[in-house]
Amino acid sequence: MLFRKSLEDRVEKAKEDAEELNSLIKEYKPFIASTVQKKTGKFLRYGHDDELTIGMMAFKEAIESYDKSKGKFLNFAKMVISLRIIDYYRKKEKDKKIILFNEVEDNEENSSVNYNFNRAITIFRDREENEIRKLEIQEYKKELNDWGIDFYDLVKESPKQEKVRNLYKEIAKKIVEDKAVLQSLLSTRRLPIKEIQKIVPIHRKKLERGRKYIIAMVIVLIGDYQYIREYVDWR
Repeated sequence: MLFRKSLEDRVEKAKEDAEELNSLIKEYKPFIASTVQKKTGKFLRYGHDDELTIGMMAFKEAIESYDKSKGKFLNFAKMVISLRIIDYYRKKEKDKKIILFNEVEDNEENSSVNYNFNRAITIFRDREENEIRKLEIQEYKKELNDWGIDFYDLVKESPKQEKVRNLYKEIAKKIVEDKAVLQSLLSTRRLPIKEIQKIVPIHRKKLERGRKYIIAMVIVLIGDYQYIREYVDWR
C-alpha cells in the first residue's frame, strides 16, 4: 500500500520545492475561488477579477508562513486569504476616497458628499474590523486548544484580582523577552517554573495556579493577534 502524504507534509515540501508549490496552487484553485467568493459575495473568474489573483497570492503566502502549530493548513489558508481580501478592499476604498475628494474639491455639495462617504467608509471599516476580530478569536481558540487550554475555561479561571492579573501578564512579558525561557516553554509545552523564578520572585504554587493564564498571554504576545493584544490591558 502506497503512503500518501498529508496536505500539511506537502505544504512543508512546497516551501523548498517550486514545482510542488505551483502544483498545490493549481490544485487548490477551486478552494481559493470558493474562499474568495464567500468573502466577497459575488461570482468571480480567474483572469478577469483581481480578487482571485489576491487569493492566489495569499494562498502562496499561507504556504510560506505555515507551521503545524497553526492547526490544519486549509483553515490557516482560509484565514490568510480572508485577511488579504479585506486589506485589498480597504486599500480600494482608501483610493476611492482620495479620488472622490480630488473630484469634488470646491464643489458646493462637498459637505454632504464627504459626510456620506465618510459614514460609508466608517461602516465598512467597522464591519471588516469586526470580521478580523472574529477570525483572530477563532484562531486563538484553536491555538489554545493545541496547548490543552479551553478558551471558555480560561475566561472563567482568569484571576479576579487586577493585581494578580497584572503580575501574570508581567511574567508572560518576561518569558517572551527571555529567548531561553520562551524556547523551553514552546518545546516542552510546560511552564519552566525554576527558570521563571530566577527572573521573577514568585512562589511556585502561585505560578502553577496561573499556568493557563500566563501561557494564554504568551500566545497573544508572540502570535499575530493585533486586536486581542490591543484589548488586553498590558499596564
